[in-house]
Amino acid sequence: MSRIPLVEPEDASPEIRAIYKEIEKSGLPVYNVMKMFANNVHFLGGLLNFVHGLYAGNNKLDPRLRELAYLRASQANACHY
Repeated sequence: MSRIPLVEPEDASPEIRAIYKEIEKSGLPVYNVMKMFANNVHFLGGLLNFVHGLYAGNNKLDPRLRELAYLRASQANACHY
């Protein structure tokens, strides 16, 4: 059980529901970490902008190279990926 409550879609405010729909429209599921961030509508909105910046169609980095960068950053920081 998480210490910070997760905001489920059925319990969310209209603003949070709209952001959840935007996340799903972009092809991503609403992960639990996003539900946790939904405790602050401004934080979740900022996360959505960040995600759009990373994955928007104008991204010039090849997806394979982007994945290699993720893997290398995880290795450098001793993170499991």
